[in-house]
Amino acid sequence: MTSSAGIELTRVRQIPAHELVVEQIRRALELGRFKPGDKLPTERELSEMLDVSRTVLRAAMTILDREGLVSVRRGRNGGVTALAPRRDDAAARQALRENRVSLGNAFDYRVVVESGAARLAAQRRRTADVTQLRKMLAAMDAHIARAQEDDQSPHLVTEWQSLDSAFHLKIAESCRNEYFFDAVAQARRAMWLPVGAIFHHVEPNANDYHDSIVDAIEDRDEDRAAAMMTEHINSTRHTLESWLRRR
Repeated sequence: MTSSAGIELTRVRQIPAHELVVEQIRRALELGRFKPGDKLPTERELSEMLDVSRTVLRAAMTILDREGLVSVRRGRNGGVTALAPRRDDAAARQALRENRVSLGNAFDYRVVVESGAARLAAQRRRTADVTQLRKMLAAMDAHIARAQEDDQSPHLVTEWQSLDSAFHLKIAESCRNEYFFDAVAQARRAMWLPVGAIFHHVEPNANDYHDSIVDAIEDRDEDRAAAMMTEHINSTRHTLESWLRRR
């Protein structure tokens, strides 16, 4: 059924509680809330945080364990540990080729949402926000240095994606508007799920745009913050488009 406004109404399906838990934790893992190797809160703590029974939580963890997103160990010294996602690079690359329009839409969405978030963050940021962003930049610089010395393992790339997501979400948080935070989180998931598989290295200049964005936010220069964020996202888009043209 379609209303006069063009909004389509579809059949409502009651979603089991464990599926909702899976989606929440999967989202947290994809956005870097828990990095590979991190221990998740205990079963009791997660049950209280999510307001679900332990039976529901265990069902969710079984699914996530089967997907390779977490490792579940039972017993006294057990617990749930976040894992680096399995990388089926060939499948991900094929999906990118077949879904270029959808991927372009994801980048369009990021440009609009995240440039707006950077603009509002420059207007509303507090000193503590800038301090936290600077700490994040320092951690990212240290990670880049380690990546150049190491073997550029998939683990390092996954960690970088977690740091990168945390940085962008902190800018959204600095807007003090929950709609921006949710939109940025959604936009980053839409981009990183397919795109993450083609990035096998942490580039030495990976933090350059981030530095400029934070400088603009600290200076309360709304136009520059928005412009630098737009340039940053479009640079990633152009890198991806160049990769696709070569294959």
